[in-house]
Amino acid sequence: MLGSPPDMDADAVIRAMRELGGGRDVHHVHLWQMQEHEVTLDCHVVLEDDNWSRLRAVKSALKERLEEDFGIGHSSLEFETSDERHENADLFGHDDLSADASAGASADR
Repeated sequence: MLGSPPDMDADAVIRAMRELGGGRDVHHVHLWQMQEHEVTLDCHVVLEDDNWSRLRAVKSALKERLEEDFGIGHSSLEFETSDERHENADLFGHDDLSADASAGASADR
């Protein structure tokens, strides 16, 4: 792991994820430069309550957008309902999640 990708516009990645239908918000975003040309993303995605049944379609659309628009070939997305979302979560990185550790359903590529 080489750290944060130097040429990645993290704000543009966040905007693209938020603009895609189905998602309500994202937080706890981590962008990593794994190899010279390999970028990965980990984050939490809050779904609108009525989109939970569309989880697979939303996940697929997000991963496709990340790959096509930003070259992010691997992403780990943890999904939460708006009722289960982490309150006051940091956009980037983590705060103390010990009280919220059981929230969400992990979905990995």
